[in-house]
Amino acid sequence: MSDQAGADAAEVRLNRLLNLILETAVEALGFSAATVTARHTNDMSTVAATDQRLIELDAVQYEDGGPCVQTLDDPSPILLEDASKSDDRWQHFAQTAAHLGVRSSLCLHVPTDSRDLAASLNLYARETFDMSRDNVRLASTYAAQLAATLESVDAYRSTARLAQNLAEAMRSRAVIEQAKGILMADYQINDIEAFQRLAELSQRSNIKLRDVAARFVEERSSGG
Repeated sequence: MSDQAGADAAEVRLNRLLNLILETAVEALGFSAATVTARHTNDMSTVAATDQRLIELDAVQYEDGGPCVQTLDDPSPILLEDASKSDDRWQHFAQTAAHLGVRSSLCLHVPTDSRDLAASLNLYARETFDMSRDNVRLASTYAAQLAATLESVDAYRSTARLAQNLAEAMRSRAVIEQAKGILMADYQINDIEAFQRLAELSQRSNIKLRDVAARFVEERSSGG
């Protein structure tokens, strides 16, 4: 087996283990969904999720702050019984939670021993959730399971690679959406037509779509 094939296999195993832990936690604790945030060096991304729609809620926290980011370094669990009314620090998080129908959240620090890797377990509910201390302690056991899973050598490497790749994908999506927005405003076209224009320019210039979008946004920002 090649090094690349071995790395891919390790990543698949890691995904399966993370999702198994998350699915078990959601069922045992009564939440609607769960995600895992990982930070490797300066890259933050969601490396596992039981509901892909909730990745958007994680993503806004990576940009503007939120409980899942705070608990990367803070061992104290953060329970928001009404996430849509969180304090002034996290307004974008509160607005996105309301938009996605998330009422309550519980974010816990994942206690890895690595200096380069930090993680949090993020649990989301679609109804107001009043958790007892016993339930918070039970949730902490799943955070500990995640830590043990992430700390093996193969899993650590796979998590680092996932965090970097997914963070890059999120940055790519953001700049593409920004470029599409400019085109839509300039030419009064819809989302699909704007994307098609970017894709055609990418093909003609033989430049990656993300790079085309980044150049377009940069030129517009500089007044070009």
